Amino acid sequence: MKAIQQRVIYNSQAAVIPLPHYGYVDKVLRSKSYEELMWRFMDAESPAKEISESYAAFANLKKVCMIHNYNWLHIGDGTYTRTAAIFAFFSKSHNWSIDPCLNLEKFEEWEDRFNVRNIYPFKMKFEEFNLDNSIRRPYHACDVQFELGYPYSICCVHAHVNLEEVHQQYPNWHYLYTNACCFPAKQTFSKKFMEDNGIIEILRKEDLGILCHLRDVRIYKNLKHE
Repeated sequence: MKAIQQRVIYNSQAAVIPLPHYGYVDKVLRSKSYEELMWRFMDAESPAKEISESYAAFANLKKVCMIHNYNWLHIGDGTYTRTAAIFAFFSKSHNWSIDPCLNLEKFEEWEDRFNVRNIYPFKMKFEEFNLDNSIRRPYHACDVQFELGYPYSICCVHAHVNLEEVHQQYPNWHYLYTNACCFPAKQTFSKKFMEDNGIIEILRKEDLGILCHLRDVRIYKNLKHE
């Protein structure tokens, strides 16, 4: 994304200030998948904000890994599987959307209408989801098995969860993305926790493509897979 800047002069001193941009939203609005994705975002209080948050996760992660090489656990993905939807439509990855507030009826209507693939909704807390679950929908012709040996990564977009507890539940993740919001101390790893558990922070930035003041983005890498 091309940076948008503003030159400000105060007391004869000049400074260049980076400004928020609409690059992420433009990517989605211009995509061939916009018709399908619109139905996931249109009921949000601020669709542009929600689109920018979800696409930011995809855009930042694709700079550090091959998205399609991993299964993705979208923890705290909200009522409408929005981040999982962005990943599914912009890559060939398989995506597990995990949230106790997930609206399964609305999801199934949308899934059937647009023949959606590669999104697997689980209406539950992340603590209740086991990686060896083969639960999908019993009447589906082809169930999807989350195989323990297949690499997986984790995405937490404004997920109100404790990352240390997430790590304890799923210790074999490869990459973990977090966009911290209300509880930043819990939604990020401490330096000590990273040192004790072989985790490094490979990205930390204020992402100005996120159309919200809560735009602190981190990406962690699990060194046990080095």
